[in-house]
Amino acid sequence: MRLSTCSLLTILTVFGLIMVMSTSGVSQDHSQVHIATPEKRKELYEAQRVLFERLNIAEAWRITKGNPDILVGVIDNGFDYFHPELRGQVIPGFSYSGAYHTEFYHNIAHGTLVASLIVAKENDQAGMSGLAPKCRVLTASQGMTEHALLKLQTQFLRDNPEASLADLQKEMSKHSDTLRKFGEEWVHFQIDGAAGAIRYLVDGGVRVINISGALKQSLCPSAEKWKKLEEAFTYAAEKGVVIVLSAGNEGAQSEDYPGSPENVIVAGATLLNDAPWEEEVVIQGAKVRRGSNFGKRLTVMAPVENLVVCAPHEPRFYACDDGPMGPVKLPFQGPYELRTNGATSAAAPIVSSLAALVYSVRPELDAKSIILIIQQGCDHSGQHGHDLHMGYGRVNFGKTLKLAIDWNK
Repeated sequence: MRLSTCSLLTILTVFGLIMVMSTSGVSQDHSQVHIATPEKRKELYEAQRVLFERLNIAEAWRITKGNPDILVGVIDNGFDYFHPELRGQVIPGFSYSGAYHTEFYHNIAHGTLVASLIVAKENDQAGMSGLAPKCRVLTASQGMTEHALLKLQTQFLRDNPEASLADLQKEMSKHSDTLRKFGEEWVHFQIDGAAGAIRYLVDGGVRVINISGALKQSLCPSAEKWKKLEEAFTYAAEKGVVIVLSAGNEGAQSEDYPGSPENVIVAGATLLNDAPWEEEVVIQGAKVRRGSNFGKRLTVMAPVENLVVCAPHEPRFYACDDGPMGPVKLPFQGPYELRTNGATSAAAPIVSSLAALVYSVRPELDAKSIILIIQQGCDHSGQHGHDLHMGYGRVNFGKTLKLAIDWNK
């Protein structure tokens, strides 16, 4: 199967490869504000307090904050293992072959964020905590291959600092053969790696696996590779492992996720008012709409506004002269961030945290029961039952754990 230019653009967008760069080579992320100064701790605490109240964390934590024997597998780019709030909480595990496993910001920031939402230590001085702070994470690090797209983008925008998004797209079209090859190789790399990572994590004893990245059959050019991924999902299901997928950020209907709804949770994103997350951002002068994907496979929702998360904690992570994604030069502004929204990449680890807490209370339950409990523990903004845009509702940690205690007793 040969990808068309349109299909390639879709793949690169969904798999996080469209990264418009500023003239300094810094990724323009409109959803984050770095926080480092001690005087901001109150702001961090207040932001997390609002989120915790929405999720009913206080009631849940009266029951459990987790169990160190309950492992959550996290498949992501990379991780800051020695972050003060993650050291000892995040265990190195699987590494994708054929990739560079560097410690530069772009390679470890996303995984660090995801892991911190689940298991960051309780720390009043930092003003933040993970949602299942007594559980632990076993990692599967994707790393990064040579990023042809990002290097081309960076060079063009450095040479043409006033270029529009249309100018950038026109320039990229001149390299369509190179980018098509890169896109196909990248998707195959993701699919092969995820299949191996799932099997490793299952064999390593995890009860939950978090994948905050797009895995969609329509984006995979190879039926053989997709079959390999489906077989890994089946293996996890046979071993009673819950897999949590992020729904995706295109604001579109999506149904072609791997696995079965009996063992896989697809997590969508809401605002704190329970409205589905959507936004419009300006990239190189052009307006781009993003939002939480929806559909029949959507399981539950989680709020992703004003998230307090860990960021790579040392200045050395923020600058390099060269690497798989080209040169990086970013300001270091502290080991914590307040993100105005985290998209569905953050919704998934919130739901994974809840699954880990349920397992902490009822470790003997199977994956199907865990998912049913989480569904029934949701708060509904409208009628009960499944809704294309909200799934079974927004997760409620306290309500869910109360249900878990008495489930089938």
